Amino acid sequence: MKPFFEKLIAISFIATACLLFLTAWSLMAWSIWNLWNALRFGESLSETLLSTISSVVIAMAVIEVVRYIIEEEIYLPRTQITPGQKEITGGVVKIYVIIIISVGLEGLVFLFKAGLENISLLPYPLSLFWHLF
Repeated sequence: MKPFFEKLIAISFIATACLLFLTAWSLMAWSIWNLWNALRFGESLSETLLSTISSVVIAMAVIEVVRYIIEEEIYLPRTQITPGQKEITGGVVKIYVIIIISVGLEGLVFLFKAGLENISLLPYPLSLFWHLF
């Protein structure tokens, strides 16, 4: 019974990784489509570029999480010896680095958007930077 559940869990991780990967690529394709439409119809290019950067940053963070899922949950067999504290801590650090870089880049994009649109919106992106460091 245990091998059945291990295979079911592996299939669940594979399905989750595939779905996240396709969603991330769809987000990037959608942002490129929006950028193309902005260039074609003469919309505000600066806002569209910032939105594209924001979407691509989120998509790349999701792809990095997918890579982590594949490396840690699919490639490593369940029969392997339980990972030590060093391996577990390394995985957690990877996830935190992904989150910190993504939030930092999002804060930077929001900072530029606030500078373009309305200066009263600056406290939100500045609070993102403040909490990062």
